Amino acid sequence: MTVTKITFFDIPTVLPVPTSPNTWKVRLALNYKGLCYQTRWVETTDIESVSKSLGIPPTGTSPSGVPTYTLPALIDNTFSPPAILSDSTPIIEYLERRYPDPDPTHVLLPSGSRALQALFEYHVATSITAHLLPVMVMHMYSKKTPRDRAHFRQRMEAAFGKKLEDIELKGRDREEAWKRIEGSFDLLSKLLEKNVHGIYFMGENLSLADCMLGGLMLTLRYDSPDEAWLKVVSWNNGRWARYMAALEKWAVVH
Repeated sequence: MTVTKITFFDIPTVLPVPTSPNTWKVRLALNYKGLCYQTRWVETTDIESVSKSLGIPPTGTSPSGVPTYTLPALIDNTFSPPAILSDSTPIIEYLERRYPDPDPTHVLLPSGSRALQALFEYHVATSITAHLLPVMVMHMYSKKTPRDRAHFRQRMEAAFGKKLEDIELKGRDREEAWKRIEGSFDLLSKLLEKNVHGIYFMGENLSLADCMLGGLMLTLRYDSPDEAWLKVVSWNNGRWARYMAALEKWAVVH
């Protein structure tokens, strides 16, 4: 691994692995690039206070205009002044600039691909991620630490105006939601079939798109191994099981 002084901020769970798709997205990139880093675990309840204390910038604003803080975040003390970043894609863009690979094919953001990568991110976010909460909410809740469960329940119930257990879809509504998500994976599978060689979205080389989708699928695997993961690996003739097997060597926690 390339020796650095990188601290990567992730969210702990009751499992030995994280389950956030956005932190997994960056972790996959760090591991793929072979960078040495340490993980600092920060419960969701503490993200804002820790971020403010370390000068980590907010990633957005609430409807009332108050800054919001989320993970992943990264502090790189390898150079002076240190780089302090938040939000997954800007972090990966920084890593690409600061730690370029001498092999031009071994890059996550190939020259001229940024617009297509952004379009892919938008598609996955709007056609898959946006539809997961109503079928994943209790799976997500059960994997959080005790403190974060209370925090998650409070936020979700305030946002939806109902008990956490009532946010989750059941019966036919749940089946229809999973069918819509399956349809989005069907489209991705058809697009991948256009590649003559390679299992990834850029063919034989990993890219930002794979870090995003791979991070999301790791979330499904760990948050919902007995429902979401079983469904996904059964779709498209096992394509997604093979896809994740190819990513496995980078899906490790340091």
